[in-house]
Amino acid sequence: MLILNVNKVCKSFGFGKLLDNLSFTVNEGERIAIVGKNGCGKSTLLKLINKTERLDSGEITIKKDVVVEYLEQGDVADSKTGKCIDIIKSAFASLYEIEDRLRYYESKMQIETNENALNKLISSYSNLQEKFIQLGGYEIDTKVNMVLEGLKIDKSLMDREFSSLSGGERTIINLARILLSNPDLLLLDEPTNHLDITRLEFLENYLKNYKGSVIIVSHDRYFLDRVVNKVLELEDGKIKIYFGNYSSYLRQKEDEEVKEFEIYKIQQKRIQEMEKAIKRLKEWGKMADNPMFFRRAKAIQSNLDRYKENALDKPQTTKKLPIKFNASNRGSQFVITIKDLNLTIGNKNLLHNANCVIENGEKVAIIGENGCGKSTLIKAILNGNDSIKLGGNQRIGYLSQIIEFEDKKQNVLNYFMSSTGLNEEQTRSKLFNMQFFKSDVIKSVGSLSGGEKIRLKLAVMLQQDINLLILDEPTNHIDIDTREVLEDTLKDFKGTILFVSHDRYFINKLSNKIVEFYNQKLYTFYGNYDDYLLDRENIHLKY
Repeated sequence: MLILNVNKVCKSFGFGKLLDNLSFTVNEGERIAIVGKNGCGKSTLLKLINKTERLDSGEITIKKDVVVEYLEQGDVADSKTGKCIDIIKSAFASLYEIEDRLRYYESKMQIETNENALNKLISSYSNLQEKFIQLGGYEIDTKVNMVLEGLKIDKSLMDREFSSLSGGERTIINLARILLSNPDLLLLDEPTNHLDITRLEFLENYLKNYKGSVIIVSHDRYFLDRVVNKVLELEDGKIKIYFGNYSSYLRQKEDEEVKEFEIYKIQQKRIQEMEKAIKRLKEWGKMADNPMFFRRAKAIQSNLDRYKENALDKPQTTKKLPIKFNASNRGSQFVITIKDLNLTIGNKNLLHNANCVIENGEKVAIIGENGCGKSTLIKAILNGNDSIKLGGNQRIGYLSQIIEFEDKKQNVLNYFMSSTGLNEEQTRSKLFNMQFFKSDVIKSVGSLSGGEKIRLKLAVMLQQDINLLILDEPTNHIDIDTREVLEDTLKDFKGTILFVSHDRYFINKLSNKIVEFYNQKLYTFYGNYDDYLLDRENIHLKY
């Protein structure tokens, strides 16, 4: 059943059309991903559907009585006030109204003495109570606890004022409220941004069993693979529709590109043949002084002009960042040895007598719940610890989760030159290769987006001779195209990689070993994330 119709929608922001004549439909029960490069209009499209952004032209029609809920991306200003538990339970506002009405009937029945009036009250009460039961009125606390547990929301947070929370905390509280409200249409803009793997798995299972429709914007490809059954690709203001999950979309898109290129080659061959025919006819016309040859050449030229108008442009493949790390000498066989490590932060114990060995050439993912100590362990490795031994000849390249610059006013060009010692001509060339074009190089480093900061840091690291890469959430602020380039590059890196990530697709493609924080210990699994899933339950049962 159709619940949403987007028809010929256009939206501009003063620099040309961001969305150009878009049309698509959403049916009941569909779980849809909107994918595309950063800045292509994905979030804008969700806002247009939610009516928090105005259309320039076109029409968006939502079926009558369809309830829509929208989770906005990032640390947005939120006008909600009150305690977190009240924000979450506001999802049941209609049920609480019914409950208040039931209490009213109960009080009336206790004092009513007229038999006919009492029977009417009892009848109204019974009908309303049946509705309350059908809507799950007696299951509110059970549902709330299930979502709080699934999203790992600490119950101590419930009495805090919503306005006092961090952006990430507000997003998770809003997500809990939205899930509990059980709308007919869910609009989720980057819902996985503040979720660790345990929370992600809960959200995936929740959405897979969800009866309503969902439209999701996300860079989490593993999440999209497990949840969606339809993909809308947004590119150059246009929508293309693919049925299936994210991996199915990639296969279909690759097949399309192969077919388009074959058609392009056939068309180009035909164009070349017609151009040769025109040239021959003109030459024959000159030699024979015969206007007939010129008339035939003109007729073919007319056909060629029409043919070119309808011919395909050369298919464009995704532009890849030409990233290539230079690994230094091999170094020791045992790159990092952790023995009986005790790790604390404040009064919280993170690790107790933990052990782990990372060997040369391994690509190791560190995983665990938010706050378990993954980034703290990385810092302990970098800063030194009596229980952590680094092998000899280790040249480390480190990319932190939060990228800061000492002088935020320094421009990209000067930062790169001062960090690498290269001259301006060499610097401009290197930055161009990392997609910093023209005026990009005079931007202040403090004004860069998250993705730009990562590209700049990587550009500097490329000039270093390293054999151990340590990366803390490297995919957090980059789009899917850049993630894929980074994956391919890191797979080819000959040294050792240690990285923290919640991006399971990234972990699957890169890792050959996983180290998990669990019960204040470090547990080692060999293989990628899917291999870890097969072993995880058996290992956990032993401890």
